[in-house]
Amino acid sequence: MKHLGIYTIVIAFALIMIQGCGPSEEEKRAAEQARLDSLRQVEQQRIEQLMQAREDSLARVAEQQAMEEEEESSANFAEDGQYAVQVGAFRSETQANSYRDKLRDRDYPSVYTVKVGEEETGDIWFRLRVGFFASEADAENFGAKLGEELNTGYWVSMVERASN
Repeated sequence: MKHLGIYTIVIAFALIMIQGCGPSEEEKRAAEQARLDSLRQVEQQRIEQLMQAREDSLARVAEQQAMEEEEESSANFAEDGQYAVQVGAFRSETQANSYRDKLRDRDYPSVYTVKVGEEETGDIWFRLRVGFFASEADAENFGAKLGEELNTGYWVSMVERASN
């Protein structure tokens, strides 16, 4: 029996020593926090990759749309066309020419003003036009896009061209 008490004390001491040699509660919490931080970092990297892939995809779509719009917006100008798009009418020739010069910076093949009215009565207008188009539909399409871009109205006019 005497030996049984000693064995019990030795076993208890050994268990205390074994438990004392393992990680403490604080070390366990730190290890768990490190594991969670690592998981969080991996998840963050995955989210960043997904966001980058999404941005790349959106950029490709925007680039493709821009190319399609450029193809669509390339108006079907026709040197010998009978239609023009009128984007403004001004009482002042200077004002009409100033606006005309701004439109000429856009490299349209023909931007011009037409003087209409009666000088005797002073009822003179300077119509600003962009053209020429082979069909009324081409002029309508161009006018709609230009009117929206300039935030102005427009209308399609059939123009009389001098015969050669």
